[in-house]
Amino acid sequence: MDNSSQCATFVRTVNKVLHISTRFLLVSLLSVLIAKGAFAQANPFDLTPRLSAQVGADTLTSVVPVTGNPFDIVPTSPEEQAVEPVLPPPDAGFSSKPVVTIDSRFNRVVFITTVASLLLLTVLITLFRAQLGRAYRAFLNDNLLNQLQREREGGGGLPYYLFYALFMLSAGFFVFLLTEYFEVPVAVAPWRSLLMCVLGIAVFWMGKHLLLTYIRVVFPVEKEVRIYNMTIVVFNLILGIALIIGNGLFAYGPDSLKMPILYLIFAVIAGVYLFMFLRSLFSAGRFLSFHKFHFLLYICTVEIAPVLILVKGLTTS
Repeated sequence: MDNSSQCATFVRTVNKVLHISTRFLLVSLLSVLIAKGAFAQANPFDLTPRLSAQVGADTLTSVVPVTGNPFDIVPTSPEEQAVEPVLPPPDAGFSSKPVVTIDSRFNRVVFITTVASLLLLTVLITLFRAQLGRAYRAFLNDNLLNQLQREREGGGGLPYYLFYALFMLSAGFFVFLLTEYFEVPVAVAPWRSLLMCVLGIAVFWMGKHLLLTYIRVVFPVEKEVRIYNMTIVVFNLILGIALIIGNGLFAYGPDSLKMPILYLIFAVIAGVYLFMFLRSLFSAGRFLSFHKFHFLLYICTVEIAPVLILVKGLTTS
């Protein structure tokens, strides 16, 4: 009994071991087959060895199938791709030098002339403050004007001549601003135009003084003509200072106020010369009653004709 049970137990154990071994072999065989099949497939990350045969056609020149898609990119052959030289970008019409326009040159002339006029006025007032005060009092009083004339004849007329030259500069600058404002061409270059305006004012007044000197020599009115010459100097001296201020306002004022400023300047000029004419008429009163024709001839020749000629020349140009 004991031997038979032991034999039965041994047989069951052997069967169990065989069964487990068979399963293990089957699993191992299946694993080997699966692994072998997997390694037999192509690896997408493997490096493909270069072909020993020479490629017959270039891939760039190969025929690309036409699909009808407008967004397809069609490669071109190296022969069709022309190598263009690399050129520097164009400057689009700009040069390294700044472009100087007429307006910029005009503004520069206006600025420099305005600063120069103010600087000269400051220097003259600093050096000849007393003479300027006497000239202003002579502008309002005949007796002081006669005293100023005697001072000028005694050799003290240099300060008044310097102020008179400043008047010619400011008056010429005012004419220059008028020609530019009303677009009356005097010269192409602004500096030349300003120079011509200043010289025109200087020639006008110097010609008038020469004509008065000729009248003084020919006619017996030497004293009166000398006083009248000094009257012109004094009144133009005061007007020159007023014109410096008016020129600055007219040149740098807003466009909407240019015409009112211009009318104001014309009113000041007309008032000064009307006052000078009345003062001169009062000084020549003793000749007016006896020489009416000669006085009228003088008025037409010396006072009115030059102004009409100047206005005619400006309007014609």
